[in-house]
Amino acid sequence: MAMNRMKLSDEELDGVVGGKYTGPTFVYTLQSRDDLYELATRYGTKLRVLLELNNLQSLEQLRPGMQLLFPQK
Repeated sequence: MAMNRMKLSDEELDGVVGGKYTGPTFVYTLQSRDDLYELATRYGTKLRVLLELNNLQSLEQLRPGMQLLFPQK
């Protein structure tokens, strides 16, 4: 499923400068049954922030073992 590039809301811009997240991050290694939307919710962020932060254009790019950056709150 291809995702269109989405603009971030003001609420999601915390830590974002020039369209890029610049705040603290941590690395998460994807597991085979992970759901990115659920992970975003669990770690207090938005799916579109994760896509932007990791330069992903599609959820189809995700594979178990991939390391993704998550905003650290």
